[in-house]
Amino acid sequence: MDKTTSASSPVVTASHATIAIFGASGDLTARKLVPALYDLWHEGYLSDDAPIVGVARRDKSDEEFRGEMFEAIRGHVRAGNVDEATWAKFARRLYYRQLDIAAIDTYDSLRQAFEEIEGGNQTTRRVVYMATSPDLFLPAVEGLSKGRLIPGRDSDSTLRVVFEKPFGTDLASAQELSSYLRRFLREEQIYRIDHYLGKETVQNILLFRFGNEIFEPLFNRHHVDHVQITVAESQGMERGRGGYYDKSGALRDVLQNHVLQLLCLVGMEPPALFDARDLHDEKLKVLKALSPGAKGPVSEWAVSGQYSAGLVDGKHASSYLEEERIPPDSRTETFVAMKVMIDNWRWAGVPFYLRTGKRLPHRVSEIAIQFKLPPLNLFTTVECDGNMCDLVGARPNRLVFRIQPSESIKLSFSTKRPGMQYQIQPVTMDFNYDNTFQQSLPEAYERLLLDVLRGDSTLFLRTDELEAAWQFVTPLLNEWEQLKIVPEPYRAGSWGPRAADDLLRREGRDWRQPQV
Repeated sequence: MDKTTSASSPVVTASHATIAIFGASGDLTARKLVPALYDLWHEGYLSDDAPIVGVARRDKSDEEFRGEMFEAIRGHVRAGNVDEATWAKFARRLYYRQLDIAAIDTYDSLRQAFEEIEGGNQTTRRVVYMATSPDLFLPAVEGLSKGRLIPGRDSDSTLRVVFEKPFGTDLASAQELSSYLRRFLREEQIYRIDHYLGKETVQNILLFRFGNEIFEPLFNRHHVDHVQITVAESQGMERGRGGYYDKSGALRDVLQNHVLQLLCLVGMEPPALFDARDLHDEKLKVLKALSPGAKGPVSEWAVSGQYSAGLVDGKHASSYLEEERIPPDSRTETFVAMKVMIDNWRWAGVPFYLRTGKRLPHRVSEIAIQFKLPPLNLFTTVECDGNMCDLVGARPNRLVFRIQPSESIKLSFSTKRPGMQYQIQPVTMDFNYDNTFQQSLPEAYERLLLDVLRGDSTLFLRTDELEAAWQFVTPLLNEWEQLKIVPEPYRAGSWGPRAADDLLRREGRDWRQPQV
């Protein structure tokens, strides 16, 4: 293995593998994957001679592909401006091969292309990244098999295949997809990527909980009043996403994967070992313990919404039904909120409030853990705005993990206000990555691609974990469809429909309104 050192990092091991990107003409390759691979190489995590092969239907040369990627990554890499000399050193490992991914009988040519690029290396490590639409997952894997590109269990060669979401549209389709993949690939060869799990603050949740003795004992029903998880987007249907999104909706697109994964990290028990299997086992237990937050009708614990016209960041935003490629009678939800419970000893009786949506005021993702008030209120509480102060009700302690933007962890608590009286004033301890560490944070795709190269599946979804998430979400999807539920309108630039507020207010609570 190659070794690389830099002034800002210890000695690191440079990974070597042939990396094939299926769907190399797409936006994901240009905006995320190649910039991430460039940064990994620049920091010494990727070997100088590890080839990167773009695979797609369009006809283009290696030089054309290299030129397109050079233009695409400018401004998208952490390494700063990319000069032509440094780029030339990186670009010499970029190749392009034309292939109809759906044509499963043509993969012999791809195997030959790999062998030619690898120089006849008998022991190979390969990663195939499926940056394609989900309908190409199955033909691609069957093509890899027919082209003899999937090594056997006893082979010295390795192949790992990375799949972007969505992984099915409900429980049945997810099970069917997983069953088909297992005909050709072993579980350890399948990497289902959820880029949220690669974010620095998401990973820090585990370290914060299980690396600090003072906090972990508080994560239970005795101390926590409730938990709120928000994944908000200010964007609508930019870049022509309307056609895809209308078949998906907020529940499938974000809540079933990103939001439930965040819930698992907050709710899981400490693993016996910090390894992939034990972490997946503990997350699976949380998903299996999930239940609706009320025993009555769906409307008592889940809300769907769809944005109407409004103002976002001071600019006019059209309604969802006016967006490009959206049917005028669409019932697809662009917002979903729900109350769920984790039915185990740690969390019994503690509500988890989840919400995600499009065209909300800010792009922000956070987890807010609100603790219970002390059993006896001995002091008056004061809040001040400038020189103006008022007596207010007691404020509970709150721990907030800000995932994006400006990753941070904040803890609010009460302290004595200066003066002759015993008055409480809420204050906040604020840890911000940008202010504490004098280095840029790795992009999520950097961390996840490096984990694939290392064969570490900790931050990826296991089959049973994926199916458990769908098992919870699918009955809700089915009921909304059977009842022909029309999502409640909410104004673009607001925090969602009134029914979402009522979900908390009838229990004497309110949603946080995150600021950026």
